[in-house]
Amino acid sequence: MTLEEIFGLAGRTAIITGGASGLGKGMASALAAAGANIVLVDVQRDPVEASAHDVSSHGTEVLALPGDVTDGAFLEETLFTVLKKFGRADVLVCAAGRALRKNALESTDADFDALMAVNVKAVFQWNRAFGRQMIDQGKGAIINIASQGAFSALAGRPLYSASKASIVQLTKTLALDWIKFGVRVNAIAPGLMDTPFIDEMKREPSRIERDIARIPVGRLGRPDDLAGAVLLLASDAGRYIVGQTLIVDGGWTIY
Repeated sequence: MTLEEIFGLAGRTAIITGGASGLGKGMASALAAAGANIVLVDVQRDPVEASAHDVSSHGTEVLALPGDVTDGAFLEETLFTVLKKFGRADVLVCAAGRALRKNALESTDADFDALMAVNVKAVFQWNRAFGRQMIDQGKGAIINIASQGAFSALAGRPLYSASKASIVQLTKTLALDWIKFGVRVNAIAPGLMDTPFIDEMKREPSRIERDIARIPVGRLGRPDDLAGAVLLLASDAGRYIVGQTLIVDGGWTIY
């Protein structure tokens, strides 16, 4: 087989939640470059439409669907739209997420509910809906986005770390249940990435400098640093990778 046959995604359709910017947009661009048609989902209407315009430069069809991933009706509408336009759903990347930098004593029950609704419950719901469709097709790849925080404690961020650790175990269990139907479920755990997700942290230059000093690669990650990982897990190159979480963190979790 050629590299194009192994990593190519021509004729396939990939849905990316959180696709308006940052890691979601970067992974969408990588999948489009490999030939996939793209459906970008994000709660931010103007940014997701702008992102769709940028990603379309790779020459594949790109559809922007603004909406809230926690809205069950929007999820059903998205699935209906994808099937009507493309006929199938081959790849799902759940990149939508929320950050929360509060320690346990500062965090409220409302904080817990709001964070888990996006980072865990919505991921489960989108996995379930598209997983059912992929089972009917007999093939599909789901990629959930965890975090280095699922493996290495992040001081002052217990709820965020717990939400991402949940994704690791959810991924394993769904993979075990669904691989017999031809559906592979895996995850990617990014490290500290230079995206809008850490804008608040950038207001503390000493904190960023301290974190970078801990990263063996010596810099923050970039969205395109996930390109290889998402292509591997989405394509036939990853056909024997099941239930794994690929850590892409510049070496942070070596320690």
